[in-house]
Amino acid sequence: MPGLIAGLEMARRALLTHQSTLTVTGHNIANVATPGFTRRRAVLEPTLPEETPEGRLGSGVTFVGVERKRDVFIDSQVREERGLLGKWSARAESLLRVEGVINEPGENGLSELMNQFWNSWLDLSNQPEDLATRAVVVQKSDALIEGFRRQDDRIDAILEGSDRELEQLVERINTRLEELGELNGQIGTGSLQDGSYADLEDRRDLLIDELAELAGASHLVRADGQTVVRIGGRTVVQGSAVDLLASQRFSAENKVHSRVVFALDNGEPHNLSGRLGGLTEVREEVIPEFRQKLETLSLKLVESVNRLHAAGPSRTPIFSGGKIADFEVNETIMNDPNKVNAGSSGDSGDNDIALAIAALRDARMLANSTSTPSEYYSSAVSSLGAITQQAGLVAEGQTNAVQSLEAQRQSAIGVNLDEELAQLVESQRAYQAAARLFSVFDGLYDTLLQM
Repeated sequence: MPGLIAGLEMARRALLTHQSTLTVTGHNIANVATPGFTRRRAVLEPTLPEETPEGRLGSGVTFVGVERKRDVFIDSQVREERGLLGKWSARAESLLRVEGVINEPGENGLSELMNQFWNSWLDLSNQPEDLATRAVVVQKSDALIEGFRRQDDRIDAILEGSDRELEQLVERINTRLEELGELNGQIGTGSLQDGSYADLEDRRDLLIDELAELAGASHLVRADGQTVVRIGGRTVVQGSAVDLLASQRFSAENKVHSRVVFALDNGEPHNLSGRLGGLTEVREEVIPEFRQKLETLSLKLVESVNRLHAAGPSRTPIFSGGKIADFEVNETIMNDPNKVNAGSSGDSGDNDIALAIAALRDARMLANSTSTPSEYYSSAVSSLGAITQQAGLVAEGQTNAVQSLEAQRQSAIGVNLDEELAQLVESQRAYQAAARLFSVFDGLYDTLLQM
C-alpha cells in the first residue's frame, strides 16, 4: 500500500514537473523575437530517495526553478564596447554638423570671402582714384564681416541644438535610472520558481545595456540580484536609491548654455563615456577650440586692416567692434566710400595703403608669425576635418565590434527554435509517460482495493 501511494505521488510530481518544463519552453518560443529576452532553462532535480523494506528507492523528479542562459563575460564586453560606440557615434554626428556649416571649400565660405576682400584692395591699388572700386572694397569688406558673423551664428545654433539634445539625453538617462531603482526593489522580492525573477533580470540587463551606450555606465550585480550602477565616477543606483543627473543652464559670454551635473549637489561628472560623453566633449572642447581660432583670425585681420587704413587721410578704421558678434564696416565708410583710403598722402595716384592691405594676404601674422590668414584658417578647417574623419572611422569600427559581440551573445542567450522544438517534443513525451505511469499506479491501487 505505501509503495502504491508513493508511486502515485511520484507520477503526480512528474506530471507537474514536465508541465512546468513545457511552460518554460513555450515561454521561450513565444519570446523568440522579444528584444532583450534571455533563453530560459527549466532546472530539474531528482527528489530524495525514500526508505522502503526493499531499501532506498528513488522518488522521482522535482521542478527547482528557471535558469537564465547568460554569459556574464560577453555581457561586460558588449556594454564596454557599446559605451565606446555611443561616445564616438555622438562625436561623429556632432562634428559632421559643424563641418556642414563651415561650408569649405565653397563659394560663400570664408576662404573665398577673404580672397575677394584681398583682391578688392589689389584692384584699388591699380585704380586708386576710382569711386566704383572703393565701393567694391566696402562691399567686400561687409561681405567678409558678414561671413565671420554668419559662421559664428551657425556655431551658436549648433550649440543650442546640442543643449536640447543634452537635456533630452539626461531626461532619458534619468528615466532608466529610476526604473532600475524600482527593479532593484522588485528583484529583492522576486520569485525564482514562477520565473518572475528572470523576467525582471531581463529588463534590468536591457536597461544596463542602454545606459552603457547612453552614458558609459558601469555596473555590479550583487549576490541578491540587485544592481549597483556608476556614471561619471559616482554611484547613481544602489538598491532603490537613485542619484539623478540634471542639465544645468549657465551664462558664458552673454550666451546661455547647458551642462551636465548631479541633481543632488550640482557636482560635475568625470570621465563620461557613451553618447553623453561624446556630445559633451564636442560641445565643450572641440567646438570652443575651433571657435577660438575663428575669433583669433577675425580679430587679427580686423586689427591689421584698421591699423593700416587709419593712417590715411580719413583717419577712419574700416571696421568697428571688438569681437565677431559685433564686427561691422564703419558707418562713416559705409555711407561714404570716398572715405576709403587708397594712399597715406591722399594725393592722386597714391596707393601705398591699398598695396599694404592687399599684402596682408601673404603676411605671416598668426600662429606665432608662422601662418598667413588663409593658412591659419585652412589649418583650423583641416584639423576639424581630421577629427571628424577619425570619429567616423572609430564609430564604424565600434559598430562592427558591437555587432560581432552581439552575435556571440545571441548565440548564448537567444532562442533557437530548433532546440526549443526538440525540447518541446522531449517534455511532451515525458509528460505522456508520466501520465501513463499515473494510470498504471492508479489501476494497481484500484485492484488492491477490490481485493
